[in-house]
Amino acid sequence: MTEVELVGNALCLDFANSTNWRPVAQRDWLASPAGAVTWARAVGHPVDDDPSLRFTLPVARDLREAVFRVFQPLAHGERPSPDDLDIVHAAYAEGVARGRFVDDGATFRLSWTDPQTLRVLLWDVAASAVGLLTQGPLHRLGECASCPWLFLDTSKNGRRRWCSMATCGSRDKARRYHAAHGPGGEAERP
Repeated sequence: MTEVELVGNALCLDFANSTNWRPVAQRDWLASPAGAVTWARAVGHPVDDDPSLRFTLPVARDLREAVFRVFQPLAHGERPSPDDLDIVHAAYAEGVARGRFVDDGATFRLSWTDPQTLRVLLWDVAASAVGLLTQGPLHRLGECASCPWLFLDTSKNGRRRWCSMATCGSRDKARRYHAAHGPGGEAERP
């Protein structure tokens, strides 16, 4: 598999982006235990590759798709389905019920006794989604103009169009250049 790309600027959005296309993915980090471990470690969660991981993957994929279906309409100024909001809420409630507060210095954060499971990562994803839903900035949500990845636009002017300039931005600009100038690089004449 290729390197994990984290361009969402929020854990929940990067989690939604853990597959490269919908409905048929060419790459899906949650398709196998090894892929899930790689993705989890890339976002700073040292998940153990144990037999229970295989049983948690369908739950992870369901949460991922619900997170996508919550934030994708919001990126376009629309409202998400209450059913998808309920899925995110249920994952968050499960995590809160099993967590405890830990003093981080200036604030407190939720923590779990066994942080090296995929289930804990799912609770963190749900907490990230709830934080974004309740504190925003929802007006800064975007969907890549070239692929279906979601991102939180942290640019100064708030006009980000692509998930990544290095991949989709460059590809989109090259496509527009070739459409305008033809294969030889010169502007096509009418």
